[in-house]
Amino acid sequence: MTKRLPLLLALALLLPGCATNPVSGKGEFVLMSEEQELQLGQRAAAEVTRRMPLLKSSDPLVRYVDEVGQKLAMVSDRPGLFYRFHVVDDPAINAFALPGGYIYVHRGLLNHLNSEAELAAVLGHEIGHVTARHAVQRYTQAQTYNLGMAVASIFLPIPQAAGQLSDLIALAVIQGYGREAELQSDELSLKYLARAGYDPRATIGILEMLKRTEEIDMLEKKEAGEKAEQYHGAFASHPETEKRIREAVTKAVAMQHNGGIVKHEAMLRHVDGYPYGDSPEQGAVIGNRFIHPDLGIQLAFPENWRITNTPQALTARVRKQKVYFQLQLKELVKRQSATEVLASMFPKRHFRLIGSDRRHGFDHASALVTMSAPHVSHARIMAHAFRKGPRVFLLLMWSHRDTFETWRRDFRTIAKSFRPYDKVHDGDIPRIALHVWKKTDSWRRLARKSGNILGPFTAEKIAALNGMGINERPKTGRLIKMVR
Repeated sequence: MTKRLPLLLALALLLPGCATNPVSGKGEFVLMSEEQELQLGQRAAAEVTRRMPLLKSSDPLVRYVDEVGQKLAMVSDRPGLFYRFHVVDDPAINAFALPGGYIYVHRGLLNHLNSEAELAAVLGHEIGHVTARHAVQRYTQAQTYNLGMAVASIFLPIPQAAGQLSDLIALAVIQGYGREAELQSDELSLKYLARAGYDPRATIGILEMLKRTEEIDMLEKKEAGEKAEQYHGAFASHPETEKRIREAVTKAVAMQHNGGIVKHEAMLRHVDGYPYGDSPEQGAVIGNRFIHPDLGIQLAFPENWRITNTPQALTARVRKQKVYFQLQLKELVKRQSATEVLASMFPKRHFRLIGSDRRHGFDHASALVTMSAPHVSHARIMAHAFRKGPRVFLLLMWSHRDTFETWRRDFRTIAKSFRPYDKVHDGDIPRIALHVWKKTDSWRRLARKSGNILGPFTAEKIAALNGMGINERPKTGRLIKMVR
């Protein structure tokens, strides 16, 4: 039985509180003291460490981010806090802040920054969330509708606390703190940049980059026949990108700032050699290939397939067709052959074994299955299992049963390509590499030279990586980022 909160203590926690906001200097209604805010931030940060892949604090990129971040923290409106800066080791274009000074920047966003001033602008924005206590304000707004158990679960060790922590992290990472809070953080970022000696106009470059990556994301989805939604990655809850750009320009001009620290090459040299997309621990898509250095596997797809790698599974589909693929990893708890693994996955009446052998050191089996599958109600599935020791790789490919024969050759080609990965012979994951722009260079030429390593929109992605559109060109001799 859950121990209930004594009535008087519960009432005390629920009483409205008035605190002075560190940024505005005005009193505000909140349901959390600064001490409680800092405790909540500590707990949320511990949860993030468990749930997200973070680069070590000794990593050179993390040290660089911390160095720049501390400069801004010292000129912020809450310099008395200990700010901690982390790098999330994934390709998302995102950054977020937790209460108490815990700042997180994803490697994908760092790769797309083109000066130390832009890095400072990102960090200044997230510091603004901390200094203005946006998490506390948002929490107070939410709890206005449900004060009882929700407030108690934040401050006392009862079962609901874990759910509240998850809600806070989701709020910071996915939802943001609301339109007014984001606008205020933009304004605070400009102020902190100027105080620290950076050029506040760097903010404009970030917002333009976000717009370009949004457009490329929509182009990719449209080309694949998927629904083209609004940009849903980093800064998803911020105001519309165009509006943010106009507001940032107006604020930067109003400040009449005539210069400041930029450091273009310093930022580029700090991301040189880091993965462009997924890390070796997550696997990587290279053109029409997928490699996973840590698992030691690779496979390839025909040209008309679009590949998507997520922490849950590798998926792919034929562009503009209801034809799908999924790679899964299964860890066995008892000894089974590849054939037995496949037979245990599907109802016997829908299952037909079509072969078993040894391929590239794996125990291999394949089968045909007729039953419903994701996105296809009347599907035929080709299933392959590749087992080595207790680990089984499952390749599932399916389409509507009436069109299955049209795609059987593609399915066989994909399954046949599955084999062990060797870095010496098969190459590394895509990584950032530096290049000096030549007079004869163009984004499309550099994309072709890379073998269109990032797929059909490689040229657009490399241009966006350097803060430019496909029709813009850097000055000859300028250091730029490539992907190799």
